[in-house]
Amino acid sequence: MTDFKMAWEAVLRELSVHIPRSQLLTWCQRSALLNIEEDILILGIQSDFYRGWFEKQKPQILQIAKTIFKDVKGIEIIIDKEVASGKHLGIVDIPHLIKNLEPDEEEERKIKTRKLPNRHEEKLEGEFISKIIDERFTLRNFVVGEENQLAHAACRAVSDDPGGAYNPLFIYGSVGLGKTHLLQATANEIRRKNQETLVVYLTTENFIAEVVEAIQKRLMEKVRQKYRKVDVFILDDIQFLAGKDRTQEVFFHLFNDLYASKKQIILSSDRPPLELELTEDRLKSRFSMGMIADIKLPDFETRLAISKIKAQEMGIMLDDELLNFIAFNVHHSIRELEGVMLQTKAQIELQGISPTPKSVAKILKELNKGQKILGYSEEEKSSTGLARTIEDVLEGVCDYYQVPKSEVLGTSRNREFVVPRQIVMYLVKKHLKLSLQIIGEFFTGRDHTSVMHSLKKVEQAKKDDPNLWRELNTLTKELGL
Repeated sequence: MTDFKMAWEAVLRELSVHIPRSQLLTWCQRSALLNIEEDILILGIQSDFYRGWFEKQKPQILQIAKTIFKDVKGIEIIIDKEVASGKHLGIVDIPHLIKNLEPDEEEERKIKTRKLPNRHEEKLEGEFISKIIDERFTLRNFVVGEENQLAHAACRAVSDDPGGAYNPLFIYGSVGLGKTHLLQATANEIRRKNQETLVVYLTTENFIAEVVEAIQKRLMEKVRQKYRKVDVFILDDIQFLAGKDRTQEVFFHLFNDLYASKKQIILSSDRPPLELELTEDRLKSRFSMGMIADIKLPDFETRLAISKIKAQEMGIMLDDELLNFIAFNVHHSIRELEGVMLQTKAQIELQGISPTPKSVAKILKELNKGQKILGYSEEEKSSTGLARTIEDVLEGVCDYYQVPKSEVLGTSRNREFVVPRQIVMYLVKKHLKLSLQIIGEFFTGRDHTSVMHSLKKVEQAKKDDPNLWRELNTLTKELGL
């Protein structure tokens, strides 16, 4: 099995020279070389949806495979349950493989030079006004997990061949799960590959407003003629067509015109086609003609990956424990996760504190009233009142830095214990107004000059180290000082 895995990795490594690496990530994440039977390579894939891509790549894969297995004559592609579940031992770690390849200079150059405008509206072909297509949304930076893999792969396929096999493409899922990201990313990808392609992205509300205005001004025919020129028509949140009978009728005829001309149609909704509340049943039927892909809330691992990416994009440093805590407690949408991350960033930049599970738990509770925060117990993690004594401060600081009280009270010169010790002295002196003598006696009989030295060290370090300044602010707030 290990030999087959190594051979398949070698094939994919060579294949990356001939195809965009994004295709490896999209199509080969769940694939494996299962066996060789009578000089035929048996490739396992996860579903029939991926078969078309592998069939196209067969000649190239076979040519590469012959450099490894000289007697091989052909390739058979099968659906394998273990591959589909991700448990097969022959599956290659594609992200790791791509990370260790030489940079694809040509692909990077194309992406860098094909910049798209980033405005609220965009003028297209004179008469067209397209809602913003944000260049930050790409298929590359969309975090792929099991719950959205099919939708991402379908968008990749459409960007490679607009108006081809997956037309129309209908993506549905609850709010805040990344539908708009995928739609705009697909638009960006199509336009990067061919800037002459006329791509129009609209929200359904924008489309309805345009139809209503055209009816009032008796310019409906002009609107129909305008949109027949489009190469790719993308309509976001199509569930808002419910109750708009005239707009449904207009869109039905536009859909037919575009489809007959092999123009790509991409739609999104919060529910599948047959559950849409439309008076035009013909529209439901049209929406079901092509590819339908759903998006669910990503699993914990994918949410954690998104949290890490968002932290990098926002330029904030959060430790793994806190990122795990955030990902574990987001249960509704990626938009909710982004909101938590933004407010966490605000704690750092505006409040000057280092976020902790306690401070983030407060954000989560504000966003979702009554939600039980997992991994955080109000009874265990927060004191019942303010820190009133030196013992209270010691316990809070040791809990924050995850160090034993005995070491902080002791004589260890290890920085891991010295810094919390000095911080306890600083907070006690500043907020509890205890004398140097009392503080020194608490810390195994140190004299007042030793305590004074510690206070000066913290005062100086606070000026030089923004992280320490934020930690002091955090401890002051959490201890109620």
